[in-house]
Amino acid sequence: MSKRFLIIRWSGMGDIVMTLPAIALLKKQFPDCHISYLTDTPFTDILEASDHVDQVIGIDRRGFQSKEYFFQTVLDTLKLLSKIRKAGIDLAFDLQGFGETALLAYFSGAKVCVGKQKKDFIRKNIYKLTIDADWAVDHRSLYFNKAICQAIRISPPDELIAPYLPIPPKSIKDEKLIGLNIGASTPNRRWSESHFISLAKILSEPGYTIQFFLGPQEEWLKSQLNNVCLKNGWKLALHFNMKSLMQDLSRCSLVVSNDTGPGHLAAAFGIPVVTLFSTGDPDNVKPLAAKAAWFRDLKNIDDIQPEEVSKACLKLLKH
Repeated sequence: MSKRFLIIRWSGMGDIVMTLPAIALLKKQFPDCHISYLTDTPFTDILEASDHVDQVIGIDRRGFQSKEYFFQTVLDTLKLLSKIRKAGIDLAFDLQGFGETALLAYFSGAKVCVGKQKKDFIRKNIYKLTIDADWAVDHRSLYFNKAICQAIRISPPDELIAPYLPIPPKSIKDEKLIGLNIGASTPNRRWSESHFISLAKILSEPGYTIQFFLGPQEEWLKSQLNNVCLKNGWKLALHFNMKSLMQDLSRCSLVVSNDTGPGHLAAAFGIPVVTLFSTGDPDNVKPLAAKAAWFRDLKNIDDIQPEEVSKACLKLLKH
């Protein structure tokens, strides 16, 4: 009888992308297995696009934080867990490591739950196999590979494996299109819009087309950037769902991004990526693009100059 596995990872976008090599490895070891992936609803489109995930299960985490929708979210979650239990799970991999994700692994009815052992009562008693990897040191992709490999008792790969996602249907690559992703999870990790605009002007000179990418957190920048884009003939995209973001990213010939999810999505599509870091450690979280460059300034990300970033971009585009 084929094995059934459950992967649990709530967030964030880049981390979910970096679980893909581990899932591919699991599928390679057990070609006939069934892999279910439980994640936050906004990220389900990423996993739906993967060739290795058989079932994507979305739970809207925001419902747990809402007085209006809390009880309905709990009810919906219990119904989902009931279906998962009936299907039967051999191994549940909690790749998030939160108390609530440990409980989801437990109530999935899995024969064995795998997770990072911590001192609290819940996780100490739920995880029967522990992840022997260092979240703060190992590259995320290696961490997730170790979690899978240790549980199925094989050696993890010696080299980092890049994530892969197929190009979305109807997406046509534009060899002159450069994507600039302004978004970031926190202000100190976001290169300023003035620097991104300066970079766009430099890259426009050799004839490249520019498209700015904004997420919901950067909606406040839309009116300011819209005027600049109209003046310079650039494109501007404000994305509220993953499918449209993936479609637009996949068309780019190169993406410049802060240390955030879209850079990892671009890498999974095989697109060259230039990443701008502040507090994040490239050895821990850099996108695994075949062609890549990164810059880092711990004190002030805006001390990274547009001129040096543009040189890295043009070098990657030429090779």
